Amino acid sequence: MDKIRGFDGLRALSVLFVILTHLGVYATAQSAGWLPETAAPIISGTTGVQIFFVLSGFLITSLLIGEHRATGTISLKGFYIRRALRILPLYFLCLVLTWFVDVFVWPVASDPALIFAATFNTSFIPREWYSSILGHTWSLSVEEHFYIVWPAALLLAYRFSYGRALRHLLIGSAISLALLAVALRIEALDDAYFLARWSIFAGAWIALGCAAAIIVNGGEYRGANAFLASHWALALAVALFLHSLVLGFLPKPLDEILRVGGAVLLVCWIVRNQKTRLVEALEYGPLAYLGKISYGLYMWQGFFLATGPGRAPGQLWPLNPGLGLILLCVVAPLSYHFFEKRFLRLSAAYRHSAPSRPDAETRTAPAA
Repeated sequence: MDKIRGFDGLRALSVLFVILTHLGVYATAQSAGWLPETAAPIISGTTGVQIFFVLSGFLITSLLIGEHRATGTISLKGFYIRRALRILPLYFLCLVLTWFVDVFVWPVASDPALIFAATFNTSFIPREWYSSILGHTWSLSVEEHFYIVWPAALLLAYRFSYGRALRHLLIGSAISLALLAVALRIEALDDAYFLARWSIFAGAWIALGCAAAIIVNGGEYRGANAFLASHWALALAVALFLHSLVLGFLPKPLDEILRVGGAVLLVCWIVRNQKTRLVEALEYGPLAYLGKISYGLYMWQGFFLATGPGRAPGQLWPLNPGLGLILLCVVAPLSYHFFEKRFLRLSAAYRHSAPSRPDAETRTAPAA
């Protein structure tokens, strides 16, 4: 699949939302009265991860659809090998370094937290075992759980009924979102766990990206695609994404559903309008480059910054946020060019056909 212009810019904005949240910039701005409470959710780290999820579902599903059209099937082996080569090397390098710091420098992670992260289960970790330096790995857990199931489910859908796949996906997404809305009100359970991060709930954002890919890549959805290419779709996307400026009183689950819906519409509109000024702005060189290395930025910001600016007296790691940010800006590009790209080249051997950009699929994570 050719590179979709504008997506690198969206990735860059998403990872910047996460980094600025973990630096405590928004909290400081709110306490100083510079950032209205109704505007904070729009640019929060949570919103950044949700946009990543939508992009991930859209791009990976589009690649799977393209593979099926070209070959008549989907190679599950090829998919999982590509996935492993993209996610695992950097992920486990960061985990090993975290373990090293924990043992030899400063206690930064509990043993259970390391185990949950190593098994891609941080999304289910109890709050009592949570470690801020590994907190960001929850999104990788959700993605890996989702993609264990989704390619096989799509392949089965092709074998039996493609149209039915879309209906089931949309119904499943709606059920997951409804469950999220209900579950977040189970206070006793949410007191013990990060309930909104459980894969069955957070995976709904990926599923919505998958549904969008099925519609955009499906010739039978001409009416829907005509709307998605229109300025009305862009206007609705902006209204949904910014709704909290006016509807700041909405409960959090509904607030997130509307905002993610806006992100889904925006992604579809960008795909259908590749030569617009908005896409050109998102393709601005430095911004697009940040999107290109966004997976490394996401992983290394956890290691250098943790998930908040708070530090204990005399704490040796993570370093103070200012120095951590400098290290992040140095290490993330080096990581991409001298470490991650080696595995991107290896993964290209497991594609059904070589896309114009060897890392088109592999940059979908905050993941991928």
